[in-house]
Amino acid sequence: MDSFDEKFFKEVFHTYYDRIYTGFYRKTRSHEIAQDLSQATFIKFWKYRHGHDFALPVSVQLFRKAKLTLIDWLRKEANERALLEQLSIAPDIRFDAIDSELKDSLDQAISQLPPVRRKVFSMAYIDGLSHKEIAEQLQISVRTVDGHILKALKYLRKILALIYILQHIN
Repeated sequence: MDSFDEKFFKEVFHTYYDRIYTGFYRKTRSHEIAQDLSQATFIKFWKYRHGHDFALPVSVQLFRKAKLTLIDWLRKEANERALLEQLSIAPDIRFDAIDSELKDSLDQAISQLPPVRRKVFSMAYIDGLSHKEIAEQLQISVRTVDGHILKALKYLRKILALIYILQHIN
């Protein structure tokens, strides 16, 4: 076959999906992550179909995309872990030491978080529970707790930066 069309893509997908998924599962030990990475691999395979080289075996090109997808994911995970470590080293936020205007802004920003993320954030930073304790209480993984905390902090940083800028413009 010398054209990369939808039919060709479907054949490749059906032929290689299980092998790609299994490879990711072996590396991550997570069905969800393996599914996400497999999907990302095939999306990249389709997205860059115009650069497909029919002189090289499909498997070589597809597994190369899978390898790059895994490397990207590992980098992202390492960056998130480093950020979480920095946050755990940082002193605890003392809400009673924050001025009332900033506290109101922070409370408003926290109230805009999705319900589970808001609960996880409150349990960690207001109640002072460890990530492990939160995971046990909510019956979710510590990794999920880490993800909620990371996303909550990113969101809150963005909102508080905007508030700070708006307060100092006037």
